[in-house]
Amino acid sequence: MTDDARRELLRRYRAGPQLLREAVAGVSIAQLDGAPPEPGWTARENVHHVADVAVMAGLRLRMMLLDIEVEMWPIDGDAMQKRLRNDKRPITPALNTIEALVESASSILDSLREDEWTQPRPMPGNASRSVEDWLAASVRHVEEHVEQIRYALTGTC
Repeated sequence: MTDDARRELLRRYRAGPQLLREAVAGVSIAQLDGAPPEPGWTARENVHHVADVAVMAGLRLRMMLLDIEVEMWPIDGDAMQKRLRNDKRPITPALNTIEALVESASSILDSLREDEWTQPRPMPGNASRSVEDWLAASVRHVEEHVEQIRYALTGTC
């Protein structure tokens, strides 16, 4: 990955919390909890899912940098929604959590040497993943859920 591509990914990663806040800005409780046009999660549930995954991703980044084999924990998103009661909890703490985790991870990412970005880190099943891979996946995850929130709220992306 070029330096420019990495800088762009970092910019998008840092912009993620604001994209989420903008996606739900000014929406009513009814809108936040309204069923999406097709089966899927409500806007509220999407926000909580992003926060839940951000917690795990922050831990995964740290484990990668400590050369601890990172488990790719199987996540049943629907079970997580139900067990964590994501359909009822307020979203402000989730948005604040995402923001804090992105800020924390960004301070780590800003300090990395080139080799730390690109070094393959061990994963289960003889796979490997670099911090660059982690960053790209984190960016995609937030952006995809922002689109799902927009769809849940308006029926369009």
